[in-house]
Amino acid sequence: MRYTTIACLDDLIREPHWPAKELMYDLVRVPVFHACGMDLGKSPRRGQRNNLKPGFDAQQFLRLCGPAGEQGDWASLYLQIPEAAARYLAAHVPEGALIVGYEMPVWLRTLLDSCQVDWLDMRMSPLRFASDLYMAFATNNPELHARIHPHAQRMDEVFSEAALMAAQVRCQQRSQATASPVDGAWVYMGQTEADASLIDSRGRFVRVADHADTVRQAVGDLPLFYKPHPGARRFAAIEREALAQLMGRPVPVCSVDTYELLAGERPVGLIGLTSGVLQEAQWFGKSALSLSPPICQPAFDAAWAPGAYLQIASHDFLSEPLWASILNPEGRREKPLVHPPRANHLRELHNVWWGYASHAVRHNDLYRHAAALYAGSAGGAGGAREQQALRNELAQAHARIENLRQEMDGLKDALRVVLRQTATRALAPIATASAARVAEEADHG
Repeated sequence: MRYTTIACLDDLIREPHWPAKELMYDLVRVPVFHACGMDLGKSPRRGQRNNLKPGFDAQQFLRLCGPAGEQGDWASLYLQIPEAAARYLAAHVPEGALIVGYEMPVWLRTLLDSCQVDWLDMRMSPLRFASDLYMAFATNNPELHARIHPHAQRMDEVFSEAALMAAQVRCQQRSQATASPVDGAWVYMGQTEADASLIDSRGRFVRVADHADTVRQAVGDLPLFYKPHPGARRFAAIEREALAQLMGRPVPVCSVDTYELLAGERPVGLIGLTSGVLQEAQWFGKSALSLSPPICQPAFDAAWAPGAYLQIASHDFLSEPLWASILNPEGRREKPLVHPPRANHLRELHNVWWGYASHAVRHNDLYRHAAALYAGSAGGAGGAREQQALRNELAQAHARIENLRQEMDGLKDALRVVLRQTATRALAPIATASAARVAEEADHG
């Protein structure tokens, strides 16, 4: 199995957040080139340089997807696209290609399967508690899965990351020795409004009201809190209100950090639709109930299975050896490009932190001292002196402005005097001549 080209292809109908997809392709462009000498290209959206067959037009593809495609209604087409659009895209997929995509939709994987084209789906792993993010890789080719597996994380490595976080969180909680309002309660994990994992077989987004009976039965009379997703914005309030209506009682917001809920020793139950936090919970021994199946199922076995996503550490994802194993296993370079492990590397590159941000900052003395120093410069004794100096400078500036205003008023007065004098001199000969004529006429009279 040797690929003659590699091309990027994802959900061309889904316009929101498309820069995140291109970021992933950009991040691996250099290691891919060093691994096999091939240019990864870009996705074909917006007329970008791509490795599909010449002539493919993304706008024409959207038109063939019908009104939903032209309007960007990706959810209704997530499972299946019109036959004409599928034929058009299939005709432009190169023979011998590996198609790499970020968050491939079901319709695209199905289309490539029907064409007997290998694909590699990349997405962020739902396991986000490690020192850096994992990427999740799935493929339709068992041999390609076998090539990737040696570079994937083992189950004990992932569990070790969870154990390290648990040790840190529990130490902090023991030193606080205070009860949490969610101890012994249920916490509903909110999500964003348009999460692909929420799309059902009818192409609509599942909501909590669709599982009202299950939620009521699971929670019972125990307290229920709502943990909003960091990116949900206004939808969080809508989802919380729907939850309160089906429970028939208020549902307060959970202010406890996500990883304090997961990694702490205090008892708490987690419930939600498909939130990745529910998948993370099992690594910390917490009870969790997912109302719908997850979109990305972490896998660790060497044997391939449909929908099995191997977990790839960020430094492996960004390095050449992984891509050499995928694209050119027999032609590896003697000194490949390798990035050493680095905490938060992919988090920083992508600038996505989810609940990890508050966990990293809240109890960290380094950030506390930095905040104290910044607060001191802004509001402490040193800050007061700086503010007084600024006030003095501002008062001096106002004084200078007032002086300039007075000088301008003086100049205006002087200018008016000069103009009057100039006008008098200019009119004087005319006035003298008139007076002489009047005198002359008087003499004649």
